[in-house]
Amino acid sequence: MKIFVVNARRVKKRVIRSCVIIVPLIMAFLLLSFGTKSKEDIYIYSSKEPKEKIIIIDPGHGGEDAGATGVTGVVEKDLNMEISLLIGDELIKRGYTVIFTRTSDRLLYKDEENIKGMRKISDLKNRCAFAEEYPNAIFISIHMNNFGAEKYSGLQVYYSDSNEESESLAKDIQNAVKENLQKDNTRNVKNGKGLYILDNCKATSVIVECGFLSNRVECEKLSEKEYQKELSLSIVYGIIEYIEEN
Repeated sequence: MKIFVVNARRVKKRVIRSCVIIVPLIMAFLLLSFGTKSKEDIYIYSSKEPKEKIIIIDPGHGGEDAGATGVTGVVEKDLNMEISLLIGDELIKRGYTVIFTRTSDRLLYKDEENIKGMRKISDLKNRCAFAEEYPNAIFISIHMNNFGAEKYSGLQVYYSDSNEESESLAKDIQNAVKENLQKDNTRNVKNGKGLYILDNCKATSVIVECGFLSNRVECEKLSEKEYQKELSLSIVYGIIEYIEEN
């Protein structure tokens, strides 16, 4: 397993393979935590002079788990990755260190966990393991919503019932998106009790449902690069608002 720290300018639409700085202490720490076998490298992105706060970005689903399928045929796992990388890029530009739980189209189960019926739960456990290694980090899982009726739309943030700071983070993200992008969004943050990630992640953690793939208008927007940039930037404003408040 390789661990890279990369300058923000090199973060593009997809994960960049070039390395600028290798941090031996981080490498040793993560190798002990996650073992030596992995289907992909773990990438830690940082500016040249990173701020203290670490932000873990979790693009939901991946690999054989595509998540929801939009009315236009777009799949959730791809949108989750695209928006996650944009969020990470904006945070790195502002001096924060960002860790992605995945940087390619895969679930996070290990080779020995590649057993039918175990893959999904192993994936969720391994995502939570990132937060366990960085207890003072912020954990943000990116997803898309879906519902039987097409009329529903708008971003909504779920917060962890296990961490009292999570609700504040959720509110700051929800409010930032309302103020900057979705003026007609009347949704409020929700307690995420019953959602595995939020029940088992002890760090300050939220799930951001970026919009409804069952709503044609919103689904088309979420597939547009310009809208993705605007949405990602609004989410970043909320994250930074929370950090500065605390």
